[in-house]
Amino acid sequence: MSNVIGFDYGECRIGVAIGVPSAGTANPLTTLVVPSSGMPWDKIDQIIGQWHPDALVVGRVEHHTQDHGRIKQRVRNFCKALRDRYCLPVETVDESFSSARAYALLKDMRAQGQRKKIRKTDIDKASAAIILQTWLAHHDDPNVKRVTP
Repeated sequence: MSNVIGFDYGECRIGVAIGVPSAGTANPLTTLVVPSSGMPWDKIDQIIGQWHPDALVVGRVEHHTQDHGRIKQRVRNFCKALRDRYCLPVETVDESFSSARAYALLKDMRAQGQRKKIRKTDIDKASAAIILQTWLAHHDDPNVKRVTP
């Protein structure tokens, strides 16, 4: 497997990361703004075309929020759309608290003088990298789920 792309799905923004399974590494790539007209498929198409991934990984919601069921369904719909559009395997991994972990990591980097202001877009793409790093570490784990039709 050469490249894997990870997504931190959100209704307003989607964090994107790139991973290299042979190296066991994942790095933030970008954050896509979700327009009111729907998914930013043109931008996702560009990313898929540039990186030619062998698989896609999406963070799934396992922790409880006010709109837990609605978000869970939207993530499932996003996974299905990715699989149908790109004919690639789509797997999910629990993304619980990935945004909080991403913020803490960025905050530490800021305290060390390695970065300036922390933006929401930085948190989203760092969260995607955390999701993908989790998948890379455990992709044979039974808690990683393959999306089925």
